[in-house]
Amino acid sequence: MKNLSLTLFANDQLLSILVLCTFVSIAIYILFKLLKKSRKSDIFSIVMITAMYAIISLWQLGTTQIPQTWWQPQTTTEFITFEVVDETPTFDTVYAIGGEGDNNALESGYQVWFNNLQVLGSQDNKTWETITVLNNDSSYMGWNVTKGDWNYRYISLVMQDETSVIHEIAFKKTGSDELLTLNPITLSNPENPYSAMNIIDEQSIVPLVPSYFDSSYFDEIYHPRNAWEIANNQYMYPSVHPLLGTSIIALGIQMFGMNPFGWRIMGALFGIMILPLFYLILKKLFNNRFLSTAGTTLFAADFMLITTSRIGTLEPFSVFFILLMTYFMIQYFYTSFTKTPFKKQLMWLALSGISMGVACSVKWTGCYSAVALAIMFFTHFFINYFKFNKSKSLTDKESVAFCKEFKHRALKIILWCILFFVIIPLGIYALHYVITPVWKNDSWSIKNVIDHSVYMYDYHANLEATHPYQSTWYQWLFDIRPIWYYYSDLGNGLLRSIACFNNPVVTVTGVFTMLYTAFHTIKTKSQAGFIIVIGYLAALLPWVLVTRCVFSYHYYPSLPFLIMSIVYCIQLLINKMKNGKKITIAYVIVAIVLFVIFLPVLTGFTTTKEYVNLLQWLPSWYFGG
Repeated sequence: MKNLSLTLFANDQLLSILVLCTFVSIAIYILFKLLKKSRKSDIFSIVMITAMYAIISLWQLGTTQIPQTWWQPQTTTEFITFEVVDETPTFDTVYAIGGEGDNNALESGYQVWFNNLQVLGSQDNKTWETITVLNNDSSYMGWNVTKGDWNYRYISLVMQDETSVIHEIAFKKTGSDELLTLNPITLSNPENPYSAMNIIDEQSIVPLVPSYFDSSYFDEIYHPRNAWEIANNQYMYPSVHPLLGTSIIALGIQMFGMNPFGWRIMGALFGIMILPLFYLILKKLFNNRFLSTAGTTLFAADFMLITTSRIGTLEPFSVFFILLMTYFMIQYFYTSFTKTPFKKQLMWLALSGISMGVACSVKWTGCYSAVALAIMFFTHFFINYFKFNKSKSLTDKESVAFCKEFKHRALKIILWCILFFVIIPLGIYALHYVITPVWKNDSWSIKNVIDHSVYMYDYHANLEATHPYQSTWYQWLFDIRPIWYYYSDLGNGLLRSIACFNNPVVTVTGVFTMLYTAFHTIKTKSQAGFIIVIGYLAALLPWVLVTRCVFSYHYYPSLPFLIMSIVYCIQLLINKMKNGKKITIAYVIVAIVLFVIFLPVLTGFTTTKEYVNLLQWLPSWYFGG
């Protein structure tokens, strides 16, 4: 199936995915028919879109089989010596993986990764030669692969630094897919509870061709590391983001282990949940199933959603809670200040404020979008305040009732909002640190929360790093510079590659629809248009002022509002043109086709170099072709 799929589509997984999607879609159709539920209902659209996306998002997400035990020294220069059992002790590849050890066991620092770990070879167990020296030049929990041509009867590993950790090492026989069999003959510290024997106890799961599937990549050297520390109550390596999102990643690790699937599954699930939430927002704004279905399909077909959901970083949680807090505020925005039950208004505001606190505790980009909440709230308030001023001099029954109810509610709502949008979010932000051991040899306190926040601010404000795939905010608007996450050359013209950017048809169209949405909103005073434009600008404009190194994924929180603007203009198109729906369907199909075409470089599925070359449409696009 893989070879056929690769031949037909230059994607070794697409055929299997299409077959499964077909069966699942038929099953959903039959289920709704058996339950006598309308296939023209919102539930049908939500289930169908979410299920199709979920299959692709979870497909080959990551292995659950990765070395778990490790060797960490208790003193400097601990070593272990192996004798090669095989008759011919030749090998051409050394595989090594390093992650994190017991940080609580080391007072002076963090027990993590390779640090001057020497791999030596000998024919007589007396005269030694260096095979390789392992340092932090591979990914955390990623395979270090060293190629060569060696022939040694004895192999020794020497820990030169007590902060080193190694989870597994293996040696592939020359010209074979088999690994050497090693027999330990000398352990310098047999009393060490983190035995050197741990590095050869999981040989059966060593991948001969490591990939994203069984290794970490890009920022997974940071977030899963902190998540493992949270999950295991370990002293924590300094984090430059709030830690609620990392704690969510830790839940996946606690359930499935410290492996790629474990540290990616929660992000994938939140990415999936974004779609039904987005559908509900569209339904509230436009009250139209066709528009909500079209918009949610566009979101599912955008590249950014799937790429950021399949890597163990914070974006899926951040965007989910940004949308959640926006959804609740939209619900409040559409209430009548005086006719909607007061408790219902407070409920929407409370839920929005709580979601805002969670969003800001995941990533500070939540604070940017919180500005949009404030603008929506005060716009709603002042519209009613101006109405109150006009109604004070009127004597009709409705005006008198409005003025009376406004006086009764106005101050109360303001006071409640101080609780909902100031006190509760600050409380959530401060208290989410309680479960995270950020401070070595110290405990949680308000002072430590403030100190960590200042540390994060100083880090981001003073960061002077550069990156070959960094970009600027205006490049995001037209997909000028994707960020290249991962690459693996499989030989024979095959490769695996992962890049993060948006679906071009969504991005480019969205720039013009956003401009027109802003123009039309000013012209017609549209509530939906106002919400869309404010949400988009609040997420984007702060990045205009940022001078540090930034990347295309920083545009992600703006993306939902960009798609909303497309839906806004689709609504206008349908209202003016008889063929508006057909044009919309054709447009959505183009977006889906592009999604399928680019799927290999969004997910890391095996493809060909020739195919990748065809996808590099702009000189600034590079995916490894």
